[in-house]
Parts: sequence; C-alpha cells; structure tokens
Amino acid sequence: MTIDRRTLGRMALAAALSGLALSGAAAQGTFPAKPIQLIIPFAPGGATDLTSRALAKAAEKPLGQPIAIINKPAGGGAAAMQEVAKAEPDGYTLINFTAIQAAIAPHMRAVPYDTAKDFTPIMLYGAFNTFVAVRADSPYKSLGELLDYARKNPGVLTAGISVIGASSHLGMARLAREAGAQVTFVPFGGGAPAITALLGRHVGSAVTSGEVLPHVQSGDVRLLATLMARRVPELPDVPTVRESGFDWDINSWLGIAGPPNMPAAVVQKLEQAFLQAMDDAAFKKSMTDLAVATVRADAAGARKQLDDDLETFGDILRALKMGRYAQN
Repeated sequence: MTIDRRTLGRMALAAALSGLALSGAAAQGTFPAKPIQLIIPFAPGGATDLTSRALAKAAEKPLGQPIAIINKPAGGGAAAMQEVAKAEPDGYTLINFTAIQAAIAPHMRAVPYDTAKDFTPIMLYGAFNTFVAVRADSPYKSLGELLDYARKNPGVLTAGISVIGASSHLGMARLAREAGAQVTFVPFGGGAPAITALLGRHVGSAVTSGEVLPHVQSGDVRLLATLMARRVPELPDVPTVRESGFDWDINSWLGIAGPPNMPAAVVQKLEQAFLQAMDDAAFKKSMTDLAVATVRADAAGARKQLDDDLETFGDILRALKMGRYAQN
C-alpha cells in the first residue's frame, strides 16, 4: 500500500499529539515532583499560622514532598493574595485561604485580586473561635460592662485586632454599633501581636482567636465572650455573643487554595492530602490547643462557602456602612 505525503503528515501529527497527551498525563501523575510553597498572609505565632503549619507538616507524608511555610502579612494579606493569584497554576504555590482576605477584604477596600475568579479553593479545615479579651486585672467582668464603658467614654476603649476588616474587627464593630458605643481599633498584623499589646497595656482589650489560650490558662487574660454560635468545649464558662444579648454570630473559616485554572488532577491530589492530614494527631492537638473549631470541606464545599460568604459579609458591611459602603 502506498501512503501519500499528506497522509504521512496527518499520522505524524496524530503521533505527536498522542505523545504530548501521554507526557501531560505522566507529569500530572508525578505531582508533586518538588517542594510546595504555602504562603500565610499573617504574622508568625497566631492561630492561622500555627494550625496551617501543623496541617502542612501532616500533608507532607501523603504528598511525598516538603511544604515550605512563608509568612507575608504585608498589606493586610493583600500582597500574599495577589502573589498567589498570579502564580503558575501548577500546584506548587498555595495560600492559607481565610474568610478575612477572601470574603471580607473585597468589601472593605479595593484589592488587587478578584476572589471569585483568581483562586482555586482546595479545602477548608477550620473556623476561628473569636474571643473578646481583657487583662485579668481589668475591671470588666462581662461583655456588657466593657461595652457600657465604651458607650460612656466614646473612643477611649482601644481594641487590638489582627487586621482591619478581619472577622474580629467586624464582630467588635458590630457589637459597638448595636450597643451605641465607640471603640478605637488598633491593627497588629496578627492575633499574637495583638495579645502582646494587650498584656503590655498598649490596648485596653483585644479581639482574637485561640492564640490567647495560653494567657488565659496562665491567668493573665480574661475572656468576656466568644463570637461563635456555640461555647468552646475547652472554655465552657465563656458565654457566646448570643448569650450576651445579641442575635448573631461570626463564622470565620480557614483553608487552603491555589491560583486559578489549576488542573483537576492536581487539585484532587492536594485536596485528598490535606483532608488526610486533618486526621494527624499533632494537627488535631494544634486545633484543640488554639481553640480552633474543626471544619472539614472538600474543594466543592470550599467553593460554595466562599461564594456564600462573599454575599453574606457584603450584606453585613453594607448594614454597618463600613469599608466600600461607608459613604452609601
């Protein structure tokens, strides 16, 4: 049989395309073939940082590669988010994905990323138990007493928070608004520095997460309330915000995400590895030690949570007339 030149060309092209497909499949099959970078948009030492590190360490075994942790709190985390949004979608650059940067910040100010389009949610592993804290020698024994002081002394009460626009900030701002009080907020780039400032008497209160627990256990800090819907098992005597007279609570989740347009096989590999890592004893201990509530969601669940909260937090900020809605 004689094969003409055109037929030979088609056969060569088909062989080349088949080879590329096999090569791509093999490349995805070997992921990850090098260390992975996990960027944390908060300062070291806080609940986000410590739980992320524990989760990443546990995920190294199923992935077969080390995960390097890089803290980049600059710009309230916006710089870190922008870096990941523009990274190669190969699975080697990931970010600790939180409600703060993903669902709240876009409503607070102009940010250099579009959360709905610029990220691939991979999984969720927890939610912050957010607390209103004062020093143990503070005269305030309840949230009501603290807010009463802030109402009678407008702007005098200072509240240390991680960043402007964090769930801690929004929660305390909402409390103050509904109580007719004025609070001066002081951002520190993370929960741990805010607690340090509280202990050093640089602020009169702090709204923070589980990084405060060691100081509660040592007797240096008193917790007045949690902004979560339920009491924290490790702190059964701390009332919820609802029990303190308000009809709402805050859900501030955290998880892992990557750049947009990541290959499905890579997302699945990472999703499975990080979900498996949640069963690690050291990770579980970090969550308990820092009073971070465990939340288990796969990539689809993480995407739904993001989409829902982009709308929910937008509604909250419009009601508070904060951020981009301050003049509306």
